[in-house]
Amino acid sequence: MPSDIPQADLSLLLAVFLPPAALDTFGPLVAERTLDTPFGPVGPVGLRARSHGPAIWVQPYSGSPVRTDPRAAIHAALQLGARQILAWDACVSLTPTLQRGQIAIVSDYIDWTRSLPHTFAGADASLEQIDQTAQRPVICPRLSAALRRAMPDAVDVVYLGMDGPRRETAAEARMYAQWGADVAGYNLVPEAALAQEAGLCYAGLVTVAEIGADRAQPDPHGEVRAALGAALAALPDFLNEVSPAGECVCRAPLL
Repeated sequence: MPSDIPQADLSLLLAVFLPPAALDTFGPLVAERTLDTPFGPVGPVGLRARSHGPAIWVQPYSGSPVRTDPRAAIHAALQLGARQILAWDACVSLTPTLQRGQIAIVSDYIDWTRSLPHTFAGADASLEQIDQTAQRPVICPRLSAALRRAMPDAVDVVYLGMDGPRRETAAEARMYAQWGADVAGYNLVPEAALAQEAGLCYAGLVTVAEIGADRAQPDPHGEVRAALGAALAALPDFLNEVSPAGECVCRAPLL
């Protein structure tokens, strides 16, 4: 990459629908890359930078049946030089306390995916130099705390990752809630575990877009669009705080 292009150490996996112009919040597009990884191509990934403040890589992301191999998404972040990943997903509420348009921060997760790879083991020799024996938090507490400061009205949630695109049944929604899950989605798991395995910091931001199948579905009144706008407006403050990345308990040392 040319030397006059700014560097970015945070990659945003964007799994919410925003109009392209909304991304100008992070500054104009200054570079674009498509990457070849051992797990398939990724991209185009856009680098956005403001005149004052850190740059950020933005990767559109989708939990569809033809979704990017999650290992490719994490490997691409490594290739781009990112040491931190923020994944932003639209999710289904599994509890009556979370309504459409609620902004939430992932504090923990339940992995209920069954068709996706959950490890790089045996597939990428370049990651064998990272110490995998240390006990480290999967969800980065430093990034999560910065999200809370930038979005003080957000709540903490347990995220249940499931295979898409099929929605949950009413019985499944009740079961997931009994397990302790607050929301369900398609895009943050197993990416969180793969990021930890790769020695990267990882945090999850979610916007409640749907209500669980066991409850009545309210008519939309623009609350999701308003919540997306509010979160987007707050993210530059988050980015200013966490970039450049400092030392963190999430990132494993090289052996």
